[in-house]
Amino acid sequence: MKRIFVLVLIAFVTLNLTGNVVGVFANKNNEEFKDIYERKVPQTFHYKYDYDKLYQFLDISEKEYRSEWNSGKTISEIAEKRDIYPQQLILYLAEKKFEALDKALNNGEIDRYFYYDYAISFMKSDIIEFINRNPNK
Repeated sequence: MKRIFVLVLIAFVTLNLTGNVVGVFANKNNEEFKDIYERKVPQTFHYKYDYDKLYQFLDISEKEYRSEWNSGKTISEIAEKRDIYPQQLILYLAEKKFEALDKALNNGEIDRYFYYDYAISFMKSDIIEFINRNPNK
């Protein structure tokens, strides 16, 4: 008996709530969303890390960096040895990636939706993977 009552209540509430809803649909005829349909897809963004600037940030010479890298240390471990915390390293690299994303957006290489998607969904994991990997381990 309780199940029937709950089902009837859910159906009643659903019907009453959906009766007054006005939707905005993203279709080709809706000017507000037209740019979504006119985007060039797929889009790609390739970021090349500037190791000279990374060496400066880490306050390390290229020779020291290569030595530690070849011994199996990750960038994160190299940074921690110099009292640079992982969050500081991530923020530094994110700033550099945002600069590159801004440039790509301004040059029309990517659109704002790609920019948002990459920044929200992929940037942090890309950076974390970059600073924590070393094939020499």
